[in-house]
Amino acid sequence: MTDTVSLTIKIDPNLKDALKTLALENQLSLSQEVSQRLQASLLTQPHPAIDNQHTQEIESQTAEQEEDDAQQLTSSELKQIRSLLKKSKKKK
Repeated sequence: MTDTVSLTIKIDPNLKDALKTLALENQLSLSQEVSQRLQASLLTQPHPAIDNQHTQEIESQTAEQEEDDAQQLTSSELKQIRSLLKKSKKKK
């Protein structure tokens, strides 16, 4: 048999009445009804990760998207990038 512990909580009286009604319909005790509902809610809905610093990584792009982005550079932009890369190599 599974070990059980007591838990005292404060809830709205209307919620308690609704839970009692559901427990009667399901032929369970109030404790069993609440316990089953809590367990089901924890199993079916995983807790979302909280990202309060907005550090979530953007999903990686597909190869096609990366190719499209690369093709959008003009030849003058590519020349500028190459010259900047050459300058950075000379400084090292």
